[in-house]
Amino acid sequence: MNQFRKGGALNFIFFVFIAVCSVISAIGLAITGFFFGWLALPEADEQVRLFVWDGIVAAIMFFWMIGLLADLQRSESLSLDKFLHLPVSLSGAFLINYFSSFFSVTLMVFVPGMVGLILGQSIAHGPRTLLALPLLLAAVFALTAVTYHFQCWLATLMANPRRKSTVVILVTAGFIFMAQLPQLVNIMRPHKFDHATSMLEIEEHAQLTNQLVSQKISQPEYQKQQADLQKRQQERRDATTKSSLENAGATARFLSALFPPGWLALGSADLTEGRVLWALVGTLGLSLIGSASLNRAYRTTIRLYTGHYNSKERKVVSPLAVKAPLSNKPRLLEWQLPRVSEQVSAVAVAAFRSLTRAPEAKMALLAPIVMAIAFGGIILSTDESPPRAMRPIIVFGVSSMILLISGVQLIGNQFGYDRTGFRAYVLSPIPRKDILIGKNLAAAPLTVGLGLMGIALVGGFFPMRIDHYPTAIAQLLASYLFFCLLVNVLSMFAPMAMAAGSIKASNVKFGPVMLQLVFLMFIPLALPPAALPIGIEALLEQTDVVSGVPISLPLSLVVLALALLLYRAMIRVEEEWLLLREKKILEVVTSKTD
Repeated sequence: MNQFRKGGALNFIFFVFIAVCSVISAIGLAITGFFFGWLALPEADEQVRLFVWDGIVAAIMFFWMIGLLADLQRSESLSLDKFLHLPVSLSGAFLINYFSSFFSVTLMVFVPGMVGLILGQSIAHGPRTLLALPLLLAAVFALTAVTYHFQCWLATLMANPRRKSTVVILVTAGFIFMAQLPQLVNIMRPHKFDHATSMLEIEEHAQLTNQLVSQKISQPEYQKQQADLQKRQQERRDATTKSSLENAGATARFLSALFPPGWLALGSADLTEGRVLWALVGTLGLSLIGSASLNRAYRTTIRLYTGHYNSKERKVVSPLAVKAPLSNKPRLLEWQLPRVSEQVSAVAVAAFRSLTRAPEAKMALLAPIVMAIAFGGIILSTDESPPRAMRPIIVFGVSSMILLISGVQLIGNQFGYDRTGFRAYVLSPIPRKDILIGKNLAAAPLTVGLGLMGIALVGGFFPMRIDHYPTAIAQLLASYLFFCLLVNVLSMFAPMAMAAGSIKASNVKFGPVMLQLVFLMFIPLALPPAALPIGIEALLEQTDVVSGVPISLPLSLVVLALALLLYRAMIRVEEEWLLLREKKILEVVTSKTD
């Protein structure tokens, strides 16, 4: 309460609003769950009851994971190091922090609804279903204890400040991957509709209609046979539905028994059928899991606050024991890139090293991967393959979309990610065009590399003519040059200060945000010129002027050469703009973050 009070009046009003909405939702779900368990659920099949409980458990886990992800970087409500000098036991402070995890909107909303559902079932099926109440308590205990143990484990990893942001990114990526698991299953085993039953019904109706038209049967006989046919078809559908429901119920029962969160659903559903084994086993198992997790979390907290994870033992090494380097191979920051000046090479390797260590670069690379999983799953789950004439266009679209998603984040605010390091560029005597070229080269391995992976994957699933693969690579490189010219301007005229170790902008102002939105509308216009060779080749083949001749490859090489000439000419113009804007950029990117 003190934290909310110190947050200001507006924060306290928002907190009260959320609390009132949560209480209203909890009361509404409790009443709804009571009447649903009393009146509606007893009329359903055994499999349907299991599906209902599995759905409730899945919804709780989904919203709980969202809350955990939002509160990922905080392992405790009260910092225990503030209590170490007070006459307060560490175990008492630990329990305060653990019980604060019960102050969750997810638990406040869903638990009363499940309690109401259990009470409603007790009226319909007898008092034995009340055994689901201790099962529910054990499930909540296990969920909160495992979560708190997970947060304590993350706190040990985040004891190293350089590792903290990377851990947040990896956990976020893991959650995204879990959310995409159904789509991945759909890719591996796409759902196929069985049209045999529908075709059989259509054929039976057609045969009966033909008999009526050929006057083999009379109208009354036709109506009688049609009624019998509809009855047989309905019985067939009911049998198919029952078989599918039984198979789905068996699968749901197996998964519920396999994963501990499903023990709550399995035990509660079995109690309505008079079986109490899973309720008792689930209560005992979840209680043991919660107890073990809480005990482990306490031990981890003790080791964390006694300096076990952040202590550095310095070893004294004799100078004679120092081994000579095994090779004279230069390190990354000592590389000299070919065909560029020494200044460009220095900027490129330094910026690339910064990107490989920055969590924002890792987060920028997650977006195209998630998009590839989502949209790729939709495409690959279909039975029909795209026409061969469309495949080069699809490959170009995929590589361009990857370039847009990853490149806008990495290059569109490239000076904002430098933060106070941008001062080194301002004070350096190197030409400003070398800074821009070096920055563009630094982002190329990440953005163009992802684009090449997209070309390889899509081209592997949908094979193209052999000359279309180098054509796609040339188009990607030309698109990247056009793209860099535009986003360089965006990074100079709409820089944003970034909070350290995150992709969150701070001190956001209206002007730069609107300018970025306007640029985002026009940036995709830089990509179609690179697709002209494919369009020209498709047009010539459609009009039967030329067919089967690799026209797109030489045209793509010509477009790439023109893109290089345009880049060389425009980079000198952008150099003058950077000279005029560098003081303003320095003022923005070095401002104090929130």
